[in-house]
Amino acid sequence: MLFESSVKKKRKRADSNIRIDTESMAQRVDGVDYISQLPEDIIHKILGLLRCNKDAARTSILSKRWRDIWASFSSLVFDQRKFLGQLRGLKSSVEVQTQIEENAEMFENYVDRTLQRCVEQNSRSVEKFVLHVTYCNSQLTTSINRWIDMALRKHIKELDLHVPSHMHKRYSLPQSVFAARMITSLRVNGCKLGPCNNLNLSNLQKVCLAKLSVKEQMIEKMVHACPLLEDFRLVYATRLKVLKVSNLPKLRRVDLHACAELNEVNLQAPSLETFWYVAGRRQCKIDLSTCNTLKSLTLEDATLKDESFQNHLSCFPVLEKLVLSKCYALENITISSYQLKTLILRECKQLKEADIDTPNLLSLEYKGERMMPFTSLNPSSLKEAKLCFKPSKQGEPRFHNEDKHAPWFASLQKFLTKFDYSRGLKLVVRCDKNVVIYENPKEIFLPHVCDLKLDVVKSSVTLEDLLDDILRTCRPATLSSFSTSKSSLCKLVRKKLMATEKDPGCCTYNSTGNKCWRHFLDKVETEDLVNGKSKSEWIAWLRSYKAKFKVNCFRLSWKPRERVIEGLTNI
Repeated sequence: MLFESSVKKKRKRADSNIRIDTESMAQRVDGVDYISQLPEDIIHKILGLLRCNKDAARTSILSKRWRDIWASFSSLVFDQRKFLGQLRGLKSSVEVQTQIEENAEMFENYVDRTLQRCVEQNSRSVEKFVLHVTYCNSQLTTSINRWIDMALRKHIKELDLHVPSHMHKRYSLPQSVFAARMITSLRVNGCKLGPCNNLNLSNLQKVCLAKLSVKEQMIEKMVHACPLLEDFRLVYATRLKVLKVSNLPKLRRVDLHACAELNEVNLQAPSLETFWYVAGRRQCKIDLSTCNTLKSLTLEDATLKDESFQNHLSCFPVLEKLVLSKCYALENITISSYQLKTLILRECKQLKEADIDTPNLLSLEYKGERMMPFTSLNPSSLKEAKLCFKPSKQGEPRFHNEDKHAPWFASLQKFLTKFDYSRGLKLVVRCDKNVVIYENPKEIFLPHVCDLKLDVVKSSVTLEDLLDDILRTCRPATLSSFSTSKSSLCKLVRKKLMATEKDPGCCTYNSTGNKCWRHFLDKVETEDLVNGKSKSEWIAWLRSYKAKFKVNCFRLSWKPRERVIEGLTNI
């Protein structure tokens, strides 16, 4: 009895201590509730960046202030694709057309009801109005005009319209859009713009015009009518031949993607920081000579030659990011910069040599055939790198024993040894569905394969996060580790793979498409690299280094997506 009473006293004392600790913790949390103290415009920005209305609604549990702001905030997103349903089971084109028209009517009724409720709630503001239409007939055209008018009367700040052409006829954007001075962001895809006589977009900061016809006069009017413009993008625009932009002191970004007839670009933008150009069908003369504040330059131009590139590069003394993609005419270039931090070279097939002098470069990415055009680069300052070598011929055998004597392979091995792995860098090697992780490698041994992907991972990425990323993105057939005897890498890999439950309880709030890798992992087996009977060339390559490294290999099998969906629907 004496023992029991003493135990009860200890429990009461412990319970009271827990209660006191909990209360003091709550007080401390209440004292530093920074998330509720955020300015209202910042909270609106956060809500606007969330992918769907359900996620925005979930923020209402954070605090009373968040709940009140969410109740007054509205981002109206209407996507007709969600109403089209499954049409595969329908046999005739008549049945398909009938079903499409019925779904279009359901979509129209839904948008009408939602907008009417919003109009009736006078206190509720609408920050963003998004309308994505996939099927548009004459009846729906009239409704779209009415919806846009209702949205504009709610003083929306962001308007995003995607309306495809129907029977070779384009939907004409109402002129009222160009007189909506409250709009700060405008995205228009597939529409006809019209004459645009009464432009009054004095607060417009971002504009994206895609898959439409636009002339020089329209751009000139928009430039003059939008003095606050910061972000200007043209994507698959036709009929535009010359683009001249000036007198926009706040312009920071310009994107020009596959504008087929564009043959001249002249930008006089003293604050421009980002320029992204993807060539159309014609050769284009680009003048950015006055944009000496440019920090990010992306060029995808099959006609760009060495001399033109060098002339461009000399104009940008503070450039921090350079991307060259599918620039097939480049052969020998020089990249010399103390400011450059990121360099990306993708599929520049004729590039033989890039003389790179960038002492402060932090990130390198290369994708192409088995060449090493960047051998002059000293990678000791790099914090991360991605190298992807593709087969030069289709049907090429996967393993190439002669590659170990090839100049490109020797250069690659030598290049990888120059990284400063003492700073915690990790090396990941991928070949098809096989992945190897090296932790603090003192020697680099690579498989002699025709398709090779290598990632030098920055030190801030933990081994656990790295494993999660590998399992999520590529779902490997084998996962191996090369480490020293003192390393915990093998133990971590084993623990993460073997501890996976049959029915994981994670991802409760995620849809089926967003489930993590644990839901798809079916079986894990440890490969015996000593007495195993596998005749796989990959396993044979792993065995050959068993004496030099602590090598471990796991075979993974994955459930098909349909099986995971079926399992979730049966819960």
